[in-house]
Amino acid sequence: MHKKTMAVALAAAALATATGAHAQGWGVWVGSGQQYGYGDGGGGWAVRAVCSGERARGLEGRLNHEEREGEIDPGTADRIHEAIDRLEDRSRNECAEGDRRAIWNIAQRFDRIQGWMENEAHGDGRRW
Repeated sequence: MHKKTMAVALAAAALATATGAHAQGWGVWVGSGQQYGYGDGGGGWAVRAVCSGERARGLEGRLNHEEREGEIDPGTADRIHEAIDRLEDRSRNECAEGDRRAIWNIAQRFDRIQGWMENEAHGDGRRW
């Protein structure tokens, strides 16, 4: 199966199994092999992924890969990188304050950035 077709199929399968797309994260695979989703009810994984910086690092790694592969153009990659950096800065403040609701909102924004990257690399051109 072609690489792009496989990625689109996997994304579609993930969306089809999600219950409430706005509440269910796509998750991001990071070096440890742990998928950070939000199915634990209390958002503990989301808080740990955001506050440890793993979520941002995972997205940056994916972005760098997609740009190297030519799947995302450099201008778009710069805009996505800036969006990740802004959230990373904001997450430092919210994590220091321990505001779980704000951290949860940041996690959901990271989800939207991940969707934006997926769409740019393998999607149909819709804007996130």
